[in-house]
Amino acid sequence: MEKKKENGFNLTKGQLFWRIQRECWRRMVTPYLMYLFMSLILLAIQTISPEGNSVIEIVLGCVCIAGGAFFNFHLCYHYGILHYDAYLTGCIHRKNRAYGIESGGDHRIEREYSPWKGFYIGFLIGVPVIVLGVLAGFFYDEAGLFFLMFAGWAIVPVLWFGTKETGGPVASPFWSLLMILLPIIVSGVAYIVGAMVEKKRKAAEEERSERVAEIAEKGKKK
Repeated sequence: MEKKKENGFNLTKGQLFWRIQRECWRRMVTPYLMYLFMSLILLAIQTISPEGNSVIEIVLGCVCIAGGAFFNFHLCYHYGILHYDAYLTGCIHRKNRAYGIESGGDHRIEREYSPWKGFYIGFLIGVPVIVLGVLAGFFYDEAGLFFLMFAGWAIVPVLWFGTKETGGPVASPFWSLLMILLPIIVSGVAYIVGAMVEKKRKAAEEERSERVAEIAEKGKKK
């Protein structure tokens, strides 16, 4: 028996809220994994110099972090395109509903574009940094290793300021919380840019279609 599709426009506020949460959490997974992958390379690079914190380690470390940001931008750019397409589809369904035409039974309204979603996805990417950063700030000996493993891109820059004999950073691990700004800004900007590029592309396509229709109409009159 075919499962009946739920109309995305008849959701309660609570249902829509949780659907948006699920969509944004789903979208944060791949960018987070890209940061994680680059963090593993970052940690390997930090063993180049026996003394530690050499110029080459810091430069290559910055390149690794920038690499994670690049993948973050690329992915969220395409999220913006996908969500803007979903927004246009939703506009068509809403227009039909205004004329009493019921449609959009399978439309995923939570996937529609909103400028804030890119920044929210970026915030979710940084959630491990918030959790591990706070824990490391109070209990670095216990949480430091997990921080390095799962969000090394946020804590390693703090270690560049120097480390204690026990291995902990001279600077407070709480400074690593500032690194959450990286995915928030990158994700938000990339998401909006992707949507705006798609908007211009759709407008250009519509303009070409109108020109073709106008030329065809003139041809019929002749």
